[in-house]
Amino acid sequence: MASTFCEKEASCSCADAVPAKLVTNHEWNSTETVGLRNECKCDFWYRLCGDLRYAEACDYAAEYCCGDYKYYHRTFSYLNSPSCYCDFYNYARNELDHKLKPKVIDVDQEFNNLCEEDAWNEWWGDNERNSLEAIYEATNGPNWTNNDGWMSNETDHCDWYGITCNSENYVIRIELKDNNLVGQFPVYTNNEDHNEYRTFSSYWFETKYGLADLYHLQTVNLADNKLTGTIDYGPLYNLEELTEFDVSGNQLNGVFEAFVAPSVKHVDLSNNSFTTMRFKKYRRSYETLRHFDVSNNAIHQNAADFFLENIPPNIEQFYASNNIIYGNLPQTLDGLTKLREFHMASNALSGTLPAFTESFTTLQELDVSNQKNLEDANKSNQIKAPGLGGSIPEDICRSLSLKVLNLAGNRLEGSISPFVSNLAVLEVFNLSSNRLVSSIPPQLGMLEGSLKHLDLSSNRLTGIIPSELDQLQGASILLKSNDFKNSSAPLSLCLQSKVQEFDLANEAAFCPLERKALSEFYDSAKGGEWTDGTNWKDEYASFCDWKGVTCDDGRNHATKIDLSNNGLSGRLSESIGNLTFIKELDLSGNGIKVGYKTFGSIPTEIGLLSNLTYLRLSYNAFTGAAPKGLGMMSGLQLLQLQSNWITDMPNIPILNRSTYGKSSFVADCGVPSAFDEALKCDNCTMCCNANKDCYPQQDRQVDEWGLNYGTFAAALLTCFVVFCGMVAHSLYFFYWRSNRRETVTISPTEDVDYALSSIGKDSVYSYFVTDNRCGWMLALATLVIQFMMLVVFVRASESNLQKDTIDVQFTWKCPPDTDVCVNKADLNEFGWVSIIYNKAIATSNTEIILDEWIFKALGASNVNWTAHVVESSNIKRGSTIDEMEDEIILHINKQLSDEVARGQEMEKQIARLSDEVARGQEMEKQIARLSDEVARGQEMEKQIARLSNEAVTRGQEIETRLSDETVRGQGMEKQIARLSNQLAMLLQNDEIPH
Repeated sequence: MASTFCEKEASCSCADAVPAKLVTNHEWNSTETVGLRNECKCDFWYRLCGDLRYAEACDYAAEYCCGDYKYYHRTFSYLNSPSCYCDFYNYARNELDHKLKPKVIDVDQEFNNLCEEDAWNEWWGDNERNSLEAIYEATNGPNWTNNDGWMSNETDHCDWYGITCNSENYVIRIELKDNNLVGQFPVYTNNEDHNEYRTFSSYWFETKYGLADLYHLQTVNLADNKLTGTIDYGPLYNLEELTEFDVSGNQLNGVFEAFVAPSVKHVDLSNNSFTTMRFKKYRRSYETLRHFDVSNNAIHQNAADFFLENIPPNIEQFYASNNIIYGNLPQTLDGLTKLREFHMASNALSGTLPAFTESFTTLQELDVSNQKNLEDANKSNQIKAPGLGGSIPEDICRSLSLKVLNLAGNRLEGSISPFVSNLAVLEVFNLSSNRLVSSIPPQLGMLEGSLKHLDLSSNRLTGIIPSELDQLQGASILLKSNDFKNSSAPLSLCLQSKVQEFDLANEAAFCPLERKALSEFYDSAKGGEWTDGTNWKDEYASFCDWKGVTCDDGRNHATKIDLSNNGLSGRLSESIGNLTFIKELDLSGNGIKVGYKTFGSIPTEIGLLSNLTYLRLSYNAFTGAAPKGLGMMSGLQLLQLQSNWITDMPNIPILNRSTYGKSSFVADCGVPSAFDEALKCDNCTMCCNANKDCYPQQDRQVDEWGLNYGTFAAALLTCFVVFCGMVAHSLYFFYWRSNRRETVTISPTEDVDYALSSIGKDSVYSYFVTDNRCGWMLALATLVIQFMMLVVFVRASESNLQKDTIDVQFTWKCPPDTDVCVNKADLNEFGWVSIIYNKAIATSNTEIILDEWIFKALGASNVNWTAHVVESSNIKRGSTIDEMEDEIILHINKQLSDEVARGQEMEKQIARLSDEVARGQEMEKQIARLSDEVARGQEMEKQIARLSNEAVTRGQEIETRLSDETVRGQGMEKQIARLSNQLAMLLQNDEIPH
C-alpha cells in the first residue's frame, strides 16, 4: 500500500516528466523496456531509499535513476547503464540488506548482480572510430579550429587531433579544449524516436554512438566550446576508467550528476548554466571524487539540499561560487578530513559560520564571501539573504594549514581575534564589508613572510592603525571606509617601503603628502646621522612637531624648514618639490652632496616651490648648474648659494633688496675661484671666492654714464689740461688787470726755485721750467702714462669681481650660522684711495714714483741730461763753480761714509756668523759625546741582561737544590718516624730496659 501511494505521489509530483516507454518485440514475443530513466522520479524515490532507508523504494530508484534494461525469458539485460545497476545493487545489499526487484514490469524476479559479470561492455564490439565520427558530425566538425586527420580513411583514429590511445589502440583521452565545438553534448548522437514496431536490438545499435561508447576513456576535456543543451549522464556512467571530466566554459544547462562516472576524480562544470546538482551516495565515485567545480552557473538550490550528508568524504577541492545557493550552511560537516579548498563565494547564504576547524582539519582555502541578495537565472524571484552573520568562530584560528580566509561581504560582527597570528601560513585574509568593531590587532604583523593580502575595509574598526602591519613585506593592505577618526596612519605604511599596496597612502587625512615628502627627504639626507632629528620618522607624530619644521596656524602645511648646521649629508631628494606651501628653506652649513638624477646638482623640483621667499643652500657640496626654476620664483627675497661647486647660474632677476640688502643674493662669483673661470652672476649682490671671502658686487658709475675707462681717462686728462689752461689764463688776466699801471720786476731766479721746489728737483717734470723741447715731450709723455696707470687702478678697484686681474681685497664674510654678510675690514669706502696710493706707491716703495724714476734713468744714461736742466734754465743763481764742486764733493763724501758704514755693519754680521759656526761645532762635539754615552748605555743594558739571565739560572738551580733537600728532609722525617714507632713498640714489649 505504501509503495502504491508513493507511486501515485511520484506521478503527481513528476507529471511533466517523460514517462517510461515499452517496446514489444513481435518476433520474439517479448517485452523490452526503453527510456525508463526519469530524473524527477529518480530524485523522489532516491530520497526514500537513501534518506529514509525505505528498502522497496530502492527498487523504483534503481529503475528510474539507471534507466533501460531488457527482460527476456526470465533473464535481464542492462542496456543503457549497467554500471549504475551494479552500484545500486551493492548499495541496497550493503546498506539495507535488500535485493533489487523490477517494479515497472510485473515480474517476480530479482535483478542479477551485474557487478560479478566480467567484461559486460565488451560484447558491443569495436565502435570507437564510429563513435568519434559521430562526435565530429554532431559538433560541426568541419568548422573546428583544428580538425587535423579527422574523418580521413588513410589516418588511424588514434592519430586524429586531440585523440590519445593506449598501446591497444583504445581511446583514453579526448582533448578538444577551445576548438569551436558547436551543438548538443555528444553522449549518443542518434536521437530517433522510439518505435514500438522496431525490435530492441535494431534500435539500440542504430543509436549507440558517442562518448558513452568509448569504454576505455580516461580524460574528457571539451572546455571552452559552444556545446549546448543538457547532458544525458546516465550512459556516461558506463565509462569505468574515466577520471577527468571537464566541460567548463560551454552553454550547458539543466541537471547534472556530480558522480558522472564510477572512478571519476576531477569534474569541472564551471561557467555553464546548470541549475541543479546532485550527489547520489550509492555511486562508487562517491568515494573517488577529489575535485569538483560548479562555480559560475545558475544553481538554485537550498544549501541543506545541496549538501546534506552526500558530499563525497574524500573531496579535496570544492568550488561552487557565483551561483544562487541559499539557506544556511550545515553547522557540522563531519568526515571531510581531506578537504583543502572550499569556495562558495557570491551566493545567498545566511545564518552563522559552521565550525570549519572541527569539520575540515586540513582546510587551506575558505571563501564564503559576498553572500547577498540574488536573483535566479530566470529572474522570477529574488533570494533575500543578508549574508552570514554572528561572530568569527574562535576555532578558525586553530586552522594552522589555512592559507586563504575570505569572509568579505557578509554581516559578521564582533572583533578580530589576536590569535589570528597563529595562522602561520595565511596568505589572504579578507574580512571587508562586514560589521567588525574594535581595533586592528597588532599581532597581524607576526604573519610576516606569509600574508600577502589583508583587506579589512568597509567595517567599523576604530583605534589606531598598528605600525606592525608594515612588517608584512610585499603585502597589499586595504583599510578604507572604517572609523579611524583623528588618527594618522603609521608613517612606514604611508611610505609603502615594505608593503606593496596601502589604500590609504594617498588620502591626506591619514597620509599627508608633505609628511611623505619630508620622510623621503630625511632618508635621502641620511637622517639617522643628523645632529638633531627629534620626532623625525616617528610613526604617529605630526610632521609639524618634527625638528626644524614650522607649520601654518591650522597645522596642515609646512611653511618653514630650518635645518641649518644640523649634519645633513647624502642628497637632496626630489620630493622637496611636493612641499608647495614652503616659504622659507634653510639647509645651509651641511654636507649635502648628491642631487637627483644629475650627480651633485640641486634638484630641479625645487623650482616648484612657488611660494618660496627665503632659500639658503650655502656651505654644502652641490655641483653642476643651478636649476632654471630659481629664475621663476617671483617672490624670492633671499638666495644664498655660496660655498658650493655650482658652475652655472641661470638668469635670475634682481631680487627685492629691501629686507636683506647686500646679503640678498650671494654666490661663488668671486676670485680666486675653484674653477678655471669664476661663476658668472650679473645680479648677485655679493660674490664670494674659494677662500670663503666675499665682496659686494655694485653697479659701476662709469657704466651708467655709457663710458669705458679708456675714454674716461682721456676725458679726465683733457679736462685737467683745459682746467689748468683756464686757471693760468685767469691768473694772468687778473695779474695784468691788477698791475697794469705799475712796473713790477720779477726775479726769474725766484720763479725757477719756487717751481723746482714744488715739482721736485729729481722729477722729470722739472723740464717744464726749461726751454728743452725734448724734455717737454718726455714730461708730457710721463703725464699721459700716469693717467693710464690711474685707469688701471680704477679698474682694479671697481671692475668685474669675476676677473683674476682685479686688485680688490675681499673683506666681507657670509658665515654659515647667519644670513647676514658683514664687512670685516676697518676702512671705509673713502679711505681706499689714500690707502692704495700711500701703501702701494708713496710709502712702501718710493722707487716706483714714475716721474722721479724716469729722471734718474735719464741721468744714469747721460749726465748731461740732468746737468742740462741747470744749464738750459738761463738762470743766474749767484753761485760759483766752486760751490757746485763743494756740493758734489759733499755728496760723494756722504755716499762714501754710507758705504763705509755698510761695510762695518757687514763685518759685524760676519763676526756674528763666525760665532754661530763656532757654537755649531761645539754642539757637534757635544752630540758626538752623547752618542758615545748612548753606546756605553747600550753596552751596559746588554751586561744587565746577561746578569739577569745568570741570576735567573742560578735561582732556578737553587730552587732545584732546595726542592731536592726538601725531599731528602721529608725522607729523613719518615725514617725518624719509623724509628720512633719501632722504638715505641720495643718499649711496649719491654725488649729494651727503661
